[in-house]
Amino acid sequence: MIRRFQEWYSMQRAKRPALMIVFGIAIFNIVFFFIAALIIRSLALSGTESMSLFEALYYTLTMILDAGCISYVINDIGTSGVAIALVCIAVVIIGMITFTGAIIGTMTNAFSGSIEKTQSGSRKLYTSGHLVILNWNSRASEIINDLLYCGVKKRVVVLTDSRKEEIEKEISDRISDTIARENTLLRQRLSCYSGIKFHLLYRKERMKNLLYILVREGDVFSTKQLRDISIEKAEAVMILGADINNSVCKYQQKSRQEEHSRGNAQTVKTLMQVSDITGADDSNDDQKIIVEISDDWTAELVRRIVKNKKQQQDNDKNTIVSVRVNQILGQLLSQFSLMPELNLAYQDLFSNKGATFQAAVWPEEERNAYLSKAGQLPGGEDSVRTELLAERLYIDDYLEKHRRAIPLGSMAHTVTDGQTGEVRVQHFFYFSAGSEADIHTSETVSSEPVSLKINRSYWIDKKRVIILGHNDGIGDIMKGFEAFCGEWDPDGSRHILEIVVIDDQEHLDKAGLYKQYPFVIGTRAATIYDKDIICETIDWFMDFAEDEEKGDVSILILSDDSAPNDDIDANVLANLVYVQDIIADKKAADPDFDTESIDVIVELINPKHHDIVSRYSVTPDTPEHDSARKYCTQNTNNVVISNRYISKMVTQIGEKKAIYDFYTDILTYDEAGAEVYRSKEVYAKKASSFFEELPPECTEAQLIRAVWSATKNWHPTVVLGYVKPGGYVRLFCGDQTAQTVKLGPNDKLIVFTDH
Repeated sequence: MIRRFQEWYSMQRAKRPALMIVFGIAIFNIVFFFIAALIIRSLALSGTESMSLFEALYYTLTMILDAGCISYVINDIGTSGVAIALVCIAVVIIGMITFTGAIIGTMTNAFSGSIEKTQSGSRKLYTSGHLVILNWNSRASEIINDLLYCGVKKRVVVLTDSRKEEIEKEISDRISDTIARENTLLRQRLSCYSGIKFHLLYRKERMKNLLYILVREGDVFSTKQLRDISIEKAEAVMILGADINNSVCKYQQKSRQEEHSRGNAQTVKTLMQVSDITGADDSNDDQKIIVEISDDWTAELVRRIVKNKKQQQDNDKNTIVSVRVNQILGQLLSQFSLMPELNLAYQDLFSNKGATFQAAVWPEEERNAYLSKAGQLPGGEDSVRTELLAERLYIDDYLEKHRRAIPLGSMAHTVTDGQTGEVRVQHFFYFSAGSEADIHTSETVSSEPVSLKINRSYWIDKKRVIILGHNDGIGDIMKGFEAFCGEWDPDGSRHILEIVVIDDQEHLDKAGLYKQYPFVIGTRAATIYDKDIICETIDWFMDFAEDEEKGDVSILILSDDSAPNDDIDANVLANLVYVQDIIADKKAADPDFDTESIDVIVELINPKHHDIVSRYSVTPDTPEHDSARKYCTQNTNNVVISNRYISKMVTQIGEKKAIYDFYTDILTYDEAGAEVYRSKEVYAKKASSFFEELPPECTEAQLIRAVWSATKNWHPTVVLGYVKPGGYVRLFCGDQTAQTVKLGPNDKLIVFTDH
């Protein structure tokens, strides 16, 4: 109880120092006057024998504040005596000097100094189980914002070298916008109710701000200041990379960018300091340190730090996770270009909102039991095959007894004891679920099985992509495309991917005109001011095909993350205007033109520009959209806020480290020529291609189990949801028997599979 009060008082004093000073003054005066009243009453001076405690308290207070009130204690000098009169006069004089003079003056100075000291961040915080964010960048506010969806109280402490007031305003604005938007959507969903029921449901389900956020200015390299924010007691520490967009003048931008791309010594220095503190004996166990990395040099040094720490201490003390920002963004953007529907699905799956990827420990005894069963099956003598069979047996049993979560697969994590060298292996099973509680909710699934005809010769459709512009992760984007071709077109005979890049000459030359990538069939030099060149190239590519299979076209518009802060996303908005005009012109020339055959993926760095893009690229509603609204959430604007995805991942990793390896796996395709597909990914597969015949209308539970049963011995496939034309997304969450599914030929299934 005392510790909890100490933590509460420490955080309140740091967050609201003036209010806590006033609170302290009030408590001090109440205690002081009660003690003074007890003393005066105990003196039993003449004329005061009949006083109660509260009367003595009142007269003491009035006598000190107003010397004339001495008459309440001494009614008659003749009867009370000269001695008591002199004592009371002395009390008044001393009280006026020491209380109204010296004490008030001294306390005022002390309180002012205390407020300044607290605001400067030099007071120690006594707290634990909190999230610490070191440094500040464009992703930081998104990390804090995503914590709102956890629905539980969270404490966040930010330590940054400057801009305290700006950061506090940025956080406040971001949180206020999110709460207002989510509660507006909730009111719309509850509009079918009225009166008391509406208000009761709204009060129960509305989003509330349960976050307690404290921003401090200070030195992230200072051991004292790190300990002052109780970093050794934190649940997780996030070391963010610094933005340079607004930190230097435009003339220094290029040189600073080149220096930043070579390595980040500040990140390494901060990590060394943090890992030393969190690895000490007095620190909490199992702390997570998440480090943002954007270059190979920093990644190598971080790897060496991790290796060194494992040799020096018990690895349970802290777990260091390095997040390769550009690599992850490159993998995401390449996947979204190939399957734009994944952007709509990942917005929930990578967050704490709705259907989300979850990790739960797979008990060793239970796992061994399934391995034993699998070993007795045909092919179970091979260790790799045994593990896959055990996983499938577990999913079979799970689907029979649970209907609120979708099992995906398992992964192993090794933990090394630096003192004994003992290596422990811990296995996790992964799920798509609304919450961790849903994973463990056991309910019998009683439903009639659905007969399905899976297309066993399914192969992914041809992909055609136009890339407009560049960013620092363009190399990683191309690696993502390369990995996709390695799995789906290893010998290049299928020509499954065609890409054209439109960018300025400087960056095309820097990338070697992309000649090392066989799937890049052409490049065109143009700046955002060369409208005719851009429009002619896009128009040509949309009508061009090397073979009879044209395939749908995706247009990926990249935002230059090295641009000065004022110019961030400016090139994206200009290119979007050109693309939308081309689509509008084609529709005007041919009313039968299918606008769904063109997907525009817009990368934004600043979330504030989302509304501009959304309003500009609104698509008309159709009768099919009206029926889709019953069960789906609409997101017609395929906007990728790249910083938000990294923030969502970092937030989840901070809560459970095991989820990071899962993300790494689903964003990575199998290597070319792999005999066994080990890596599993999320795909968007067209219903008319995936099934030989579309399945009848059925419940979500029936569809999940029917697809799993038909594919588990082929390419094990779990259905996570579906996307209807117009951007209507349904990810299965909650009771799978409560909603039905009716798939159309153009609907895309969101599936988790190995191929």
